[in-house]
Amino acid sequence: MAGYLAWASLSNGPLAGCGPESGCDKVLQSRWAYWLGIPVSIPAFLTYAGLLAATFGISSGSAPARQQTRWTIIVTLAVLVIGAALWFVGLQAFVLKSFCPFCVTAHVSGLVASALLLYLVPIHVPSGKPRSPEAAIALTSALRNKFAFLGACGLAVLVTGQAFVTKQRHQVQKMAESASLTSPKNEPRKLSLHDGRFQLVVDDVPIIGSPHASNIMVSLFDYSCHICRDMHAHLVEVQQRFSNQLGIVSLPMPLDGKCNPHIRRTSTAHTNACEYAKLALAVWRANRDAFHQFDSWIFAPPQPAPVHEAKQYAASLVGSEELEAALTNSWVNGQLQTNVAIYAANSRSMTNSRMPQLIVGHAITAGAIERVDELYSLLAQQFGLKRTP
Repeated sequence: MAGYLAWASLSNGPLAGCGPESGCDKVLQSRWAYWLGIPVSIPAFLTYAGLLAATFGISSGSAPARQQTRWTIIVTLAVLVIGAALWFVGLQAFVLKSFCPFCVTAHVSGLVASALLLYLVPIHVPSGKPRSPEAAIALTSALRNKFAFLGACGLAVLVTGQAFVTKQRHQVQKMAESASLTSPKNEPRKLSLHDGRFQLVVDDVPIIGSPHASNIMVSLFDYSCHICRDMHAHLVEVQQRFSNQLGIVSLPMPLDGKCNPHIRRTSTAHTNACEYAKLALAVWRANRDAFHQFDSWIFAPPQPAPVHEAKQYAASLVGSEELEAALTNSWVNGQLQTNVAIYAANSRSMTNSRMPQLIVGHAITAGAIERVDELYSLLAQQFGLKRTP
């Protein structure tokens, strides 16, 4: 199980039954899925493998000294595995409030196996009688406690490495072609993506900031995606900081199979994602000045409001008749499918379909940008935008 998780982390491959917004997706995309910047499943795999290997040295056919050495290794690793299991299950239960079935299975299995091994550790009890052959491999209580403490120290290293060292949770990949802006004479500005496969008329798509900004980036997001919701505040902050130097094209991209054919199985969290995206695009189509108010309103709570409430709010901003007219306008579905197609092109280019996704100059990102400083760094690299004190 740990080997499977390690392979998926290193290859950015999908886990069976672990779609966007699922419990395991939330766990494996969190900072707690890494230790000193590497997936925790890798040291976990090595620890479990070491524990398994040590058990092959405690058979009756092995020399007493060899058996005793193996028992000290077992004590150390078993204490580490039990402590790590309690740590990670506790994080999922009380911090993340989500569970990864693969992770929990590995932790519980490791905990049970380690507890059984600790129960079987032979302990030497002085009796005044000559040492029996069995006593020759037994550990003294002091020796057992010494190696148990060593395992506890290993656990402290694990916890410290997780608490104080965080890993970049998003993937950044350089594109062969940048997202280029063109301004043909007497024509609106166009943003060209993926070798010109997609042409976005900047004046015609939702944007945070001015469509005339000197630098334009693209944000693909889903209103029902918790990571997208977390990153929205970062995007608003950097746009406000750079003002007319930065515009952010905002493209709703639902992780919902009803309107996105690339989603084979829709997570419960995304069952209304298509409706939210269509409402946002319809608000933009009906009244561009109202889009930012609708966008801020739907992003404000931890979870989006029910669809009927979102529709009522949208109608209050642009008018009921205007909203219905926009929802039935072919532009909304056409733009939605363009957004989905850009997402598919990004995902193929990166072999990573995580959301949210950004296109910034020559770079595409996929996954959570946890700290706003990482976003400022990306803008400095791609656009030369420097944050001033």
